[in-house]
Amino acid sequence: MPLDMGKTEKLQHLSDDALIAEDLAIRHADTSRGTRSGRFAGFGEYARTRERCMAALFEVIGNNHGVTPQQVRQSLAHRRTSLDLAVILSFAVLYGFAASVVARRVRCRFPLDEGWLAGVVATVMTSAVVSTAGVLLGEMWSLAAETVRIGNDHLSYRVDRIPWNQHRLDFFAGGVVLFWLIAGLHYRASVPVARREAGTLQ
Repeated sequence: MPLDMGKTEKLQHLSDDALIAEDLAIRHADTSRGTRSGRFAGFGEYARTRERCMAALFEVIGNNHGVTPQQVRQSLAHRRTSLDLAVILSFAVLYGFAASVVARRVRCRFPLDEGWLAGVVATVMTSAVVSTAGVLLGEMWSLAAETVRIGNDHLSYRVDRIPWNQHRLDFFAGGVVLFWLIAGLHYRASVPVARREAGTLQ
């Protein structure tokens, strides 16, 4: 049926159809002209095979829904925010647990009663290392989730549409800030303990 492109749910329906067509075209190209197909004739021919199939499918979808093939192609950029948010938040929880373990070790190694400057420097340096590792692992987490979502381990150029790959610097900064907050909580929690121990010694 014709779709009202002004409605979000209709745009999402079109995007779902386009994603299926795109995946079918990639699978077709992999089978007929892929490197493991036995009929590989170069990446140029592979891309042309994929694009011909995709264009034919987009035209059928466009005719069915009263939109142009170009609108079908453009709908590929419309992702389900809820799924991307679930992937990001789930990894953020895992990152938070790992950061808490590392921050606790930093606090034990550089306690406040031995000087706050060493603790600050250690926290800043460690946060950069931990956040860098987090960005790399988060990208792998996102790729795995995208593979499961699509049902095809050959993501091809589709990896460029994953939000994590588009905002690596933002996620790095967020990881650093989150580590600082967690480390700050650990140091704050250690203050009453240090005071009680000091009182016992007196």
